[in-house]
Amino acid sequence: MRLSVLEQLPLFEGRTPSATLHDAVTLVKGIEEAGYHRFWLAEHHNTDRMLSTAPDLLMTHLLGATSTIRVGSGGVMAMHYGSLQMAERFATMTTLFGDRVDMGLGRAPGGDMRASYALNQGRVIHPDSINELIVETLGLMRGELAEDHPYHPLVVGPSLETPPQFWLLGSSGQSAAWAGRQAMNYAYAQFFTGTQSPTVMDRYRAQLPSGVQGRTLSALSVSAAPTRAQAQEQALVAADMKTGLAHGRPIRFVTLDQMEEGHREELRRYVGAHPDEIMVGDYDEVAERITDFQAGHGVDEIMLVSYIADVDVKFEMYRQLAARLL
Repeated sequence: MRLSVLEQLPLFEGRTPSATLHDAVTLVKGIEEAGYHRFWLAEHHNTDRMLSTAPDLLMTHLLGATSTIRVGSGGVMAMHYGSLQMAERFATMTTLFGDRVDMGLGRAPGGDMRASYALNQGRVIHPDSINELIVETLGLMRGELAEDHPYHPLVVGPSLETPPQFWLLGSSGQSAAWAGRQAMNYAYAQFFTGTQSPTVMDRYRAQLPSGVQGRTLSALSVSAAPTRAQAQEQALVAADMKTGLAHGRPIRFVTLDQMEEGHREELRRYVGAHPDEIMVGDYDEVAERITDFQAGHGVDEIMLVSYIADVDVKFEMYRQLAARLL
C-alpha cells in the first residue's frame, strides 16, 4: 500500500498563520521519514481559515525542505490560471526538484464567485471551457498540441526534461472517465463527498488509452488515536467543519476546549450517524478500515486528511497508521 497526505492548512483559533505554515514543514518532514509517498496542498480562496491560497508557492517551499517525498497540488484550480502559466510554474518546479512534483488539477473554483471574479479580473471562465483549458495545459507540457493550434509554437520553460505527474481531482464517475480519456492519473475526494462507488476506478481504467497505466488514489478523512473514545472526540473538529459547510456557517477551526458542550454533543451524534464520512477508531481499527476500503474500491493509493490543531498529535497519528499499513 502507498499512503499519502492532503493538507488544507486549517488555521485554528489562537494560532498564527506563520506558525501554521511552519507546522506544515514539520509535518511533511515527519511523514517523509515515516514512509509516506506524497504530500499535497489544497487551494482555497476568500477565507482566512484555510491558508492554502497559493499551493504552487508553498509546494516550492516544502520541496526545498524535503528530499524524497513527492509534493503536489491537491489541487490547482485550473479556472483561475492560464495554460502557459500553469505549464511554466510546474516546469520550474520540476527543473529545480526533478521527479518529485505532482500537478493535481481541479475543476472547482475553490471559493465563492466574488473571489473567482477577483482572481480572473472579472472574466470567469465558463465551466464547459475548463476541460479545454486542462487539455491545452497538458498539450503544452506533453508537446502534443496540434500544429494548427495557436499556442503550438510556444516554448515552455525553463525545461520539460522531467514532467510532473498529471492528476485530475474529482468526485464522480464522470470525472473519473474524463481523466482516463486524457491519460491523467485520478484522485477521488471521498473525504468531501462522504461516499465513493466501488466502480469509480473501474470507469477510470476503462477509458485509459491502450498501453497507459494510470494511477488512482482516494482521499479519506481519518481520526485515529490510542483509544476509540479519544478518536471520537478528535473527530469533532472535522464534523464541525462538515456541518458548518452544510448549513452555510462560516468556516472555523476551534479545539474541543473552545466548543460549548451542547455543540460537542451535537457533533458526537453526527459522527456516530455518518461513519463513512470520517474513519474513526483506535489505530488498529482505522488501519483495518483503510485496508478494507482500498481492497473494496480497487484504488492504488490512500491519501489521508485530518483536522488536528497540534502538529505533533497529527504526525503521531500518521506515524502510527504508517507503522501498521506500510
